Amino acid sequence: MSYFAPTKFVWRLGGNQVHLCGSFTRWVETVPMVPEDGQPGVFSVIVHLPPGYHQYKFIVDGEWRHDEAQPFMPDPLGNVNNWLFVRKPEIQNTEQATSSQTGNLQEPSSQGFDNTGFLKDSAYETTDAFTKSQGAAASVALEQEKEPFFSKGKIKEFLTHHTASELIPESGKVVLLDIDLPLRQAFHALHEQGTASAPLFDTRKGSICGMISATDFITTLQQMRNLVSTSSNPMSEAEMDQHTIRGLREELAIQGRLSKQLISIAPNDTLQDVVNILLKNHCSLAPIVNTVFEPVSSEETQEVLHNATLGGVLGCLLRHFRSSLASLPLLARPLDSLPIGTWSQDSTVVVQEASNQSGTEVSMQRKVANLVTVKHSTPLYQAFSMLLEGGFSCLPVVNDAGVLVDIYAKSDITMLAKSNAYSRLQFEDVTVGQVLALASQPSPPSLLSNNTPQTWEGASPSASQTSIQDNSSVPGKQRIHACTNSDPLKTVVERLSIPGVRRLLVVNPETKKLEGIISLSDIGSFLLT
Repeated sequence: MSYFAPTKFVWRLGGNQVHLCGSFTRWVETVPMVPEDGQPGVFSVIVHLPPGYHQYKFIVDGEWRHDEAQPFMPDPLGNVNNWLFVRKPEIQNTEQATSSQTGNLQEPSSQGFDNTGFLKDSAYETTDAFTKSQGAAASVALEQEKEPFFSKGKIKEFLTHHTASELIPESGKVVLLDIDLPLRQAFHALHEQGTASAPLFDTRKGSICGMISATDFITTLQQMRNLVSTSSNPMSEAEMDQHTIRGLREELAIQGRLSKQLISIAPNDTLQDVVNILLKNHCSLAPIVNTVFEPVSSEETQEVLHNATLGGVLGCLLRHFRSSLASLPLLARPLDSLPIGTWSQDSTVVVQEASNQSGTEVSMQRKVANLVTVKHSTPLYQAFSMLLEGGFSCLPVVNDAGVLVDIYAKSDITMLAKSNAYSRLQFEDVTVGQVLALASQPSPPSLLSNNTPQTWEGASPSASQTSIQDNSSVPGKQRIHACTNSDPLKTVVERLSIPGVRRLLVVNPETKKLEGIISLSDIGSFLLT
């Protein structure tokens, strides 16, 4: 087991902004320090350090500083750094365990130390929460059943002290569609921008009025198909352009299927608010809307600053803890030890738990279901019905042997904009495989464990379909994002923080068969709430 000693660094010499940097951050990343309540000019931060020798320094208002009240030494380049030594605790004797020492590494004297052997009133201290309750060794080991609350507590603290404005990039673009835009043009616009949903702007009201999503386009294509099946002639492009986004929403209202109300986020909402809003309303994204009051006209105007997603929150979280990920031990836990995602009944994890008859809390909380899949030969409209009726966001594509070969997601609906392929759907029986052929050839999924690439040799589809292996050299956007059940939670979080990645498929690295699906909402519900 790896040990990390919770060590509190304190800067007592004033300043407005203080950061910590050291050998444990590779002298690259910096750790922001927080002002101590009721102690002006005092800043602190807790970093979990492995046993051994460490050097560190403070950055105070942009200037590198060291604390002369603590042990310091010059490095080979002539810089002066503070230093400390973290001792591995003795598990057998938690009462006398020591987390850190300084100077000549001898046993500490009574001066400057408390009766537990921990430094007090120094630049680095071990927190009372750990030393008083259960001893240093027990706290460093962080018992498995208690640990999740510790990591989740630190994450919750971060989410409640940071706002949605931190999700907004310094530069970027936001797709905003006029509600009176013809559906066909909106379809092409979203395809060109590489997205399947966007906020809507009502020029009559001068405000953001809702969202258009992949589900809206799927519903429209189904209606077009149904019209042709009742002996109507296929619509021309000119006829399609008579149907606007506003018209679609009004038609849905007549049918009693009211469009979802606009779910938006204010720049000053906390990241915890962002997570709660997205999960509660089952949204993949929500626009961050800034309302500005115009004193001349005495009216309010709205501007969309960015689209908030759970993946964006995960990315913000990783950036904040990038130099101290060891302080979140939960991220080191393997995926198969956590109640996250939906797992197949014949997956390795579920089968082993059933054979062991363990009845653990994790196994009882694990969601087990028949994973719905399709093949390349599945009719597209059948896939549409499966997506809408089942409430799924994607359908894994397998071959006759059950090997994962591709994935069809709701967001792939915009691929039909290529060569106006949606027009053919009115009268042709198009298959999932034919639609996927419109996209750039899918890249092999990345089965990475500890950042080590593994090859993907999925069996080829039927002869009438395109083979992943035969065309793997064709450049294109990676479509399948995968992991294994032994990957740590950190790997899952890192991959889901990539823009555009909304789920990971858990694949058996030996059989290449699908074992489970981990979605952003799964991670959000488990880790961020």
